[in-house]
Amino acid sequence: MARIAYFVHGRGRGHAARARAVLAALEARGHELAVHGGGQAESLLGSRPDFTAVRAVLPGSGLLPSIAQRLPADVRRFRRTRPDVVISDSDLTSVHAAAALGIPTLALGHGLVFAHCELPPGLPRLGRLRETLNSGSSSWIAWRKVVVHFADAPVKTPSAVLARPDLRDGLEPSTTDEGFVLTYFRDDNGQDALRALLATGRRVVCFTDGEVPEGVVRRAPSAAGFAAALARCGAVVASAGNHLPAECAMVGKPLLGVYDRGDLEQRMNGALLEHAGFGLTAPLEQVTPELLVRFFAEPFPRAGVGEAVRALPPVSAVVPALVDEALAGPGGRGSERHDR
Repeated sequence: MARIAYFVHGRGRGHAARARAVLAALEARGHELAVHGGGQAESLLGSRPDFTAVRAVLPGSGLLPSIAQRLPADVRRFRRTRPDVVISDSDLTSVHAAAALGIPTLALGHGLVFAHCELPPGLPRLGRLRETLNSGSSSWIAWRKVVVHFADAPVKTPSAVLARPDLRDGLEPSTTDEGFVLTYFRDDNGQDALRALLATGRRVVCFTDGEVPEGVVRRAPSAAGFAAALARCGAVVASAGNHLPAECAMVGKPLLGVYDRGDLEQRMNGALLEHAGFGLTAPLEQVTPELLVRFFAEPFPRAGVGEAVRALPPVSAVVPALVDEALAGPGGRGSERHDR
């Protein structure tokens, strides 16, 4: 059994949704966990008895102040708690604090695909460079990297390994289609897209705490509720994240991945999911009834897409195996390889 400090990035729900599957796998192996996160990670993981809220390190004007506060706090935390391994799901400061103390660190996340995998041509060069630097800042210094992606992507970094997201409990490949469109917008910025969907005559279900146009069925955010809706919907229109595209591919649901033009990561995710044959992508202002009619008419996901994604190892299997590798490395347990 090892003492593991697990840090989860706080923007979006995909990081925390992924963490729940990995944490369950680590607990099944008897490891002692200390989970940390802020922002939206706290809303999904905050009920855990081993959870500690920390300041989220998020892009924007607060990035540098967050780093200045969190980095020394993480160093003090690790000196006090003495973890054997630190796992970071896209959290910047925990990786660097652990490296400074010689603690084995696993970095995982979907953004790592830009820094550690071969990608198809045609992606915006400046966007690709920016996302490479963003993801590399929280992963290059780590001992091992777990790239969590929704398609097969050749790994180019020797210390990296590719994994797919886990399917949520109860989700299986499904041919059920109750005729409604499932929607989710990470930043509650999909009002115009919802109106365009209503104009096509489709029934629309949106998971949000915010307001929705009249005619849209609003559901409160719920992991179980969303999974149940995903199994029964006819199509999905949602922010172009990483976790949901993988689920759509594995369950067999077409996806229109939308993004704000200022969100480079989601723009790149959209281009990758379209290239892989999961669906279409578009900026939010271009989601029109005409585009939606075209999307509904296409045979997404393409043949073989779901099988290819399901063939990848799930992240809940990859991370525990790498923890075992860290503990069995030179010097035996990780706890014996850094200064207590």
